[in-house]
Amino acid sequence: MTEAARRAQITGAATEVIARDGYPKASYARIVEHAGLSSTRLISYHFRDKNDLVMAVLIAAIGAVDERMTARLDGVTDRVEMLRGYIESQVGLLRSHPDEVLAIREIAQNLPDLAPVLEDFRVGRLARQLTQGQREGVFAPFDVRVMARTIASGIDGADSEDYGRELADLFVRACVG
Repeated sequence: MTEAARRAQITGAATEVIARDGYPKASYARIVEHAGLSSTRLISYHFRDKNDLVMAVLIAAIGAVDERMTARLDGVTDRVEMLRGYIESQVGLLRSHPDEVLAIREIAQNLPDLAPVLEDFRVGRLARQLTQGQREGVFAPFDVRVMARTIASGIDGADSEDYGRELADLFVRACVG
């Protein structure tokens, strides 16, 4: 197995362990067992320490989320459809990439130093989109940070694509006014 493939294997296993068992229980021993590796030394060889491994998990998880978002919004220029696409895509991620979403949440809850970065990931892009929509006169006046956090919280509670469509409809109506 190449070094890149082994790193990806370890990162994938760490993502799944963090998502399923929680960040505090994501030990090298559990990751080794989950990945089917022979020793924790394989992790130490590819990652300086647990922080380095966690950053690799975040980069991979956020990359998967961004890839899905980019694909869903490719070619969409209408602000209302961007908002709808954002919400529906985020809800879809809960089904298509549950381990990545859960790992990001677990890391955010357990590593306060990363909180600002992960908060920007969670609501920053959406807040910028809402601000631009207001500048263009598409969206009504409202507090962008409150709306972005409310949308993110609504997405967190999603359990189906139908819920995602209803959530998108609700927030489109709220934003357009």
